Amino acid sequence: MTELDLHVLRTLAANTAAAAGELLLEYSQRIDYSTVDYKSSPVDLVSAADREAENLIRRALLRATPDYGFIGEESAADNQHDATEMCWIVDPLDGTSNYLCGLPIWSVSIALCQRHDADYAPLAAAISAPPLGKLWTAAAGAGALLNDRPCRVRREPAGGGLPNAMIATGFPYSINDREAGSNLDNFRQMQRRYHKIRRLGSAAIDLAFVADGTYDGMWELGLKLWDMSAGRLLITEAGGEFDVITGPHSRLDVHILAAARRDLMDDMRRTLAFPASE
Repeated sequence: MTELDLHVLRTLAANTAAAAGELLLEYSQRIDYSTVDYKSSPVDLVSAADREAENLIRRALLRATPDYGFIGEESAADNQHDATEMCWIVDPLDGTSNYLCGLPIWSVSIALCQRHDADYAPLAAAISAPPLGKLWTAAAGAGALLNDRPCRVRREPAGGGLPNAMIATGFPYSINDREAGSNLDNFRQMQRRYHKIRRLGSAAIDLAFVADGTYDGMWELGLKLWDMSAGRLLITEAGGEFDVITGPHSRLDVHILAAARRDLMDDMRRTLAFPASE
């Protein structure tokens, strides 16, 4: 795929993410709580806004690229085994609970990925966070942008030294799942090593914040492809490090480590007792 193709596809992802963000902003003024349901657990919420945003995104992307596949969070049960080589992977509303409560930490995440066996390698991506006024985009080999200006990972934690690194994480919605308890143990271990641990409730924004130098790193267990594919490309194109660690359930579930620097990545891996990357 040429650089021109990727530029066009990045623009398509950006424009579509921005349009979905505008729909969600408008929808937030008239949320009907009777339309709110849950998925994997009583705290894993989904609303009509999620579904409307995904429908908008699907129509826009597949109209422009009809030969590509589509995996969206709200329709994943129907297409999680999509075998198309080129595939859009979409989270139409990352941070639904924040959104429904009026907390302005939510985003739209879109990534175009190329499938290689069980891996989906991102080639173009966009994350839109309308309440924050931020739109992050990336294309493979072309760098990462924040609001159309180049962005890079932070090279040194504020205050200097790895213990001053600001690091994000999150917790799975399966509240009785073994992973939830495991990440509480991880949190305790990481808190002893790094004091500045943050949990915002939107993995896509956490990853984008690593890419633009707000955070120094991130770890999380049991993320889905739609949570992390766009952020993965943003971080690597912004000069950072990203490792996918095989998840426990299916190829759609992954554990991840992300960091601005390799020494921080290695230090986080040791602290978490994660296996070494291959």
